[in-house]
Amino acid sequence: MKTKFPKIFLLFTAVLFIATNVVYAQSCNTLKEIFENSDYCDKNEVSIHGKVYELLDNKLTLQGSKYVYGFQITDDGTQIIRVVSPDDMVLVRDSEVVIDGRYYKKLYADGLNLDDTIVASGKNIKVILTADELWNEILGPWGASMEKEKALARRNIIFAILIPLVSAGAFWFGLIFYRRRQIRGATFEGYVENLFSKQEWRIAESNAYRKLGRWVESYSNPDFVFIHRRTNKKIAVECKYKEKEYERILWAYEDQIERYQNFSQKQNIPVFVILGIGGRPKNPKRVFLAPLSQIKYPDVKIDYLEKFERDPKKYFSLDNHNDLI
Repeated sequence: MKTKFPKIFLLFTAVLFIATNVVYAQSCNTLKEIFENSDYCDKNEVSIHGKVYELLDNKLTLQGSKYVYGFQITDDGTQIIRVVSPDDMVLVRDSEVVIDGRYYKKLYADGLNLDDTIVASGKNIKVILTADELWNEILGPWGASMEKEKALARRNIIFAILIPLVSAGAFWFGLIFYRRRQIRGATFEGYVENLFSKQEWRIAESNAYRKLGRWVESYSNPDFVFIHRRTNKKIAVECKYKEKEYERILWAYEDQIERYQNFSQKQNIPVFVILGIGGRPKNPKRVFLAPLSQIKYPDVKIDYLEKFERDPKKYFSLDNHNDLI
């Protein structure tokens, strides 16, 4: 009689081999295996070694959830999975971590609806030091930190040199810009003065052609006070020039306008604003003559100004009502 032991042994070996391969095929040791066997790994414990790929915007992603911290990890640069935790922690991108947690193919919790997520507590998320970091921890000030301190010292020296240079450059360019504006303003003031002919007007006061130096109180007054020779009528004029035309023109600041108004009331003299726009200061493209009482605010629409526009080459005079035209 022949024995059946070899056949039974062969059958047992085949079953064991198949079962072993099935278990192996359904392993959850890497992200690749988790994604390939997601049904099998669902709600099972997993242990993943990888790098922090990206920190999640926790305020947005985990709002209203018992999970307060989240990030993504990758183990080979191609497979990426989300990790959430009920614990606050400090992680940075590219940190190596070992995570012991539980994988969920579909995670529903407190309004969250997340696919492919590992849940782990803070104590089960361990950061692995790299060789450089470990060397630095062991050697302290004699290790990599010393090189960092040297690099920091070099950077501080560079900043110590650059900051004064940048500050000096900013001051220089600011001074050039200010002087350029001052020259433009003085040139436009000269243009306005020439349109008040000497035969018809004489200058009672002039704050034009101002220079850098000691401040004089009259500098806050309008640029000119003219007296009409025939009528002895006094008028004050403030000159403003703008290189470019915009929908709204900022012609003065509130405190300046207030000073002009106070001057007008105290001296009982009407104040007019002569605004030049475009062209050049000595030959503006457009000129507007507006009573201060009708442009009370720092900025004014160009459409509103058009009713005050005049010929840029026309001399200033008085009309029958003794108003400046």
